[in-house]
Amino acid sequence: MVLLQFLRRHSLAVVIVTSLLLLVLAIFTSQPRERMSFLEGFVGEVVSPVQKVIYRVASYIYGSIADIKERRNLRESYQQLSERVEQLEKELLRMNELEKQNQRLKKLLDFAVEREELVVTGARVTAKDPGNWFNVFTIDKGKNQGVEINMAVVTDRGLVGRIIEVGPNWAKVRSIVDAQSSISGIVERTRDNGIVKGNNAFGTEDGTCRMVYLSLDSEVNVGDKVITSGLGDFLPKGIYIGEVIEVVRYKKDLYKTAVIKPGVDFQRLEEVLVVKARYDE
Repeated sequence: MVLLQFLRRHSLAVVIVTSLLLLVLAIFTSQPRERMSFLEGFVGEVVSPVQKVIYRVASYIYGSIADIKERRNLRESYQQLSERVEQLEKELLRMNELEKQNQRLKKLLDFAVEREELVVTGARVTAKDPGNWFNVFTIDKGKNQGVEINMAVVTDRGLVGRIIEVGPNWAKVRSIVDAQSSISGIVERTRDNGIVKGNNAFGTEDGTCRMVYLSLDSEVNVGDKVITSGLGDFLPKGIYIGEVIEVVRYKKDLYKTAVIKPGVDFQRLEEVLVVKARYDE
């Protein structure tokens, strides 16, 4: 009991004295001799297990520190790789978008080359009215680029509509599917003339058009192509409008009506061409 109290009170001194004794003993036993004394053997038997424990503990601590450092390095590498992957994904998305845009612009260019009698200028859609359909939308060309009211707007897939309002560097377009749109058309096969009106009114939008005032003896059928007639309005003749998907006659009407699916996708417009003039005018 007295010994324990002494050790507790003088623990630091005991540690220092013991360390010095071990150091002296280590120096003494390190000298080359043929035989080991009894004391040296006894101390060796006592110290050896302690040394093993200390070695294992030290090895474990070193390994843990090395593992923590390695994990930290892995986390940093993972963070760097994650940021790089994110950058590459953004770059890939941008490249894909540019590729799609180039494909769309190439189609518009091909259309302009095929219709070389038309003077056209390219424009980008910058805004549209609320809803899924491009009934009325805004483009980034206006008076400063020679755009005027009633000019036709097209894509490589057909007629889009006409200019209804013009600013210095912008213009508004009313598409052919809008309920307020009305243009003259002709059935390519039968040469029947009629008025093509938009079906997209509030609450009844379906993206189609109606060709009205077709004579009762008209032979228009499903699958017939409808183009602009060029009669009495602003549109050049021969621009594709769409395909007949239904022919009906309402009881109160004295004419047939053809329902037309436009060639243009009026839910996904991004670039258009404005027809500014004709070379033969």
